[in-house]
Order: sequence, then structure tokens, then C-alpha cells
Amino acid sequence: MSLTRSYSVAILQVWCMVLLLSCSAKADQYDTTFDPLTRRTLTATDHGGDATCPSYKVIDVSHYNNAKGDGKSDDTQAFLAAWKDVCSCPTAAKFLIPKGTWLTAELDFRGPCSAPHVLMELQGTLLAKPDQQAFPQGFWINVMGVQNFILNGGGTLNAQGERIWHVRAIGEKGKPLPDSLVVAQSNNSRVENINLVNGKGFNMKVYENENVTICNVHITSPGDSPNTDGIHIGRIKNVQIYDSIIGVGDDCVSIGDGSIDITVRNIVCGPGHGISVGSLGRFPYETDVRNILVDNCTFIQTLNGARIKTFHDSPQIAATNITYSNLIMTDVYNPIIIDQNYASTKPVPSKVKLSNIFFKNIKGTTWSNIAVSLNCSSSVPCQAVQLTDIDLKYTGNNTVDRQAHSACAHANAKFSGIMNPPGC
Repeated sequence: MSLTRSYSVAILQVWCMVLLLSCSAKADQYDTTFDPLTRRTLTATDHGGDATCPSYKVIDVSHYNNAKGDGKSDDTQAFLAAWKDVCSCPTAAKFLIPKGTWLTAELDFRGPCSAPHVLMELQGTLLAKPDQQAFPQGFWINVMGVQNFILNGGGTLNAQGERIWHVRAIGEKGKPLPDSLVVAQSNNSRVENINLVNGKGFNMKVYENENVTICNVHITSPGDSPNTDGIHIGRIKNVQIYDSIIGVGDDCVSIGDGSIDITVRNIVCGPGHGISVGSLGRFPYETDVRNILVDNCTFIQTLNGARIKTFHDSPQIAATNITYSNLIMTDVYNPIIIDQNYASTKPVPSKVKLSNIFFKNIKGTTWSNIAVSLNCSSSVPCQAVQLTDIDLKYTGNNTVDRQAHSACAHANAKFSGIMNPPGC
């Protein structure tokens, strides 16, 4: 069976989800006012806002350096000049990117800023230059050290990755392809109501922040585009990602090392590699992960659904209190998977200790005979893995074995409630 099988059911599910998506309409729902992980009420600044609703000074990029916005002229210098005024503004500043198509090379928007709040309102389309040489630092748009930052406006970031993916596909060596949007060291930030298209590398990377909200974003890259994660986070605390549609060539959401108190909710994922904790343990400086909730998400013809992945021969770190709950799988190859031998090239087992892992109320279909795979480390076996109310039906092409099964190694798992496939 191919990942390109009929999308009729998938399209219906996506459109139903679209009708429900709205950050503003759901501001008083889910955990936008109360975080079940941190057990505390959230304030306006937790979401990148301000309780006093600051009045913004508008700085329009179209007024700088004879900017064209025609999709052909290089407007990089206009954006950098406008950013200088935005960041140095003594009051809250709005960086307005009006309708039009704005072609740019690398944009490094760095703080610290005098402006206590920065709103980047993207109404038009930002278009990345197609050649890799235009991005020497490995990113297209980098927001770093800017506190109380908001990006919204309904516009689009189009990285034109289709013009350069062949570089990785044919195995050429060199720098990684640039990430589209990076938000780093920028506490109390919010990204909402934007579209990201065809990232050269990761579509969005958010790291070394506290109190971040990402909602109502639509991220699209082809299913065969290389390493185009939708949203990657790491070394980060108190993050909410919700009400979004993500279809990419790698993880829809990947949660890296140092991630603490993370909620991912109401995501439609597909195509892609699922919503993953990891990969963990690749580098010696990595730190622990804890308190992760992935809830009420739908996976449509993805390679994986709920996945935890760690490298072999890793540092001794821990990942604990991870919950995947209320998930729907539509023709997902690996609906539930723990893989502690991820990308293994060495015989040394992973030293990432997994504990208190919960999979609850996960239903749908799979075209793999192994619907539940718990492949834990032989060095530090998984502890307190619990699966409750799992109902996954096999819909693949194996005419000999028409059943879904579970496979476990070093898992110490407990099973309860409805279990289809049966536990191991």
C-alpha cells in the first residue's frame, strides 16, 4: 500500500478541522487560560501579549529603500533598514509588511530591542531567494533576543524549497539547508495566523525561549521533501502549539532536548512523520525532557503517529511524563512507536531513560501489521509505560495476516481497557 492512497476521507477530515480552527475564537478554551501541565493560570504575557494592550507605532517596510514588493526585486535592505527602526523604537512597534510579494535573502532580526513589544504583521507574501548562498548563517528569517514578539497577519512565508531540495536528494555535502523561520531567546512570544510553504529546511524552529504560543498556522511541504519538519522546538519551557494544519516531509512537530511543559493540541498532521518527542541523545550536551502532552490530534496517511525516538550511544539523559491522548489515525504506518535504536549505526544502546509514558484513547487504521512498537533500550529499559483504550484496525495489503499486532522489547509496559491489537 502506498502513502499516496485515496485522500477522500482525509480531505473531509481536514475541512472539518478547518471550520474549527480559530485562535481568536478559542481564546477562552483548551489551555489558553489554564495549563494542565504547569497547573497555573496563564496571563496575557504568557501568550506574547500584554494585559494593557499597547498602542503600536507602525513602521511600514514599503517606505524603506525604494522597496518594490513585486516578487522580482531584492527587498532585503529595505527589511533590514525597517527592522533597525522597529527595534530602536522607544514604544511598542508594529513592523508592517503589506500585501505584495517581497523577495529577500537572509533576514537577521536581532535584539535586544528598545521596543517593549514588537508586532510583525505579515499581510503579503515573503519570498526567499532560491539559492543557498543567500543564507550563509543557515536561516532565512531569524528573530533572536526580541522579548514580547508577535508574528501574525494572515500572510505567507514561501521559502521556495522546491528550487533547492535536489541538493540534499542527490547527496551533495555542505551546510544544511536553511530553516525558514527561527525564533530564539525571545520570551513571551506568539506566532499565529500565518502560512509557511516549502521550507528549504525546517519550516519553523523555536528554541531557548519561555512562554511561547504557536496557533492557527498552516504549514505545507510535499511529503517527499527532505527534512522539512513543520515545527521543531528545543531547550524551551512552557509552550503551547494548537489549532494548526501541518503537512510536510518529516515530523509535523518535533520536540527536542531540554523541552519542559509542552502542550500540542488540535493538530491535523499529514503528510509527514508524525508528532515526535526526539530525536534525543544525538549530542553530548543534551538535557532532560519532561511534561509533554499531545492531545486531540489527527494523523492522515503519515509514516508515524505518536513517536518517541532516541539515538544509540547517547548521553545519560531522561524523558519523563509524556502523554499522547485522544488521537485519530487514518492509514498511519506506525501509529504508536517508541524507537530507542533510531538511526543506529553503532552497537552501543541508548542511555536515554524513558519513564511515565502514556498512550490513551488512540483509534483508527494502520497499513502496518505492527501497530504498536515499543522498542526500548536494553541498557536503560523503559519504565512505567501504560497503554489504555487502543483500537487500531489493520487495512493493509497483507493477505496472509490481516491483523494488527504489538511488538515490545525492554518496555515494562502495562495495558488496560480496549486493546486492539492485544498488548505484548
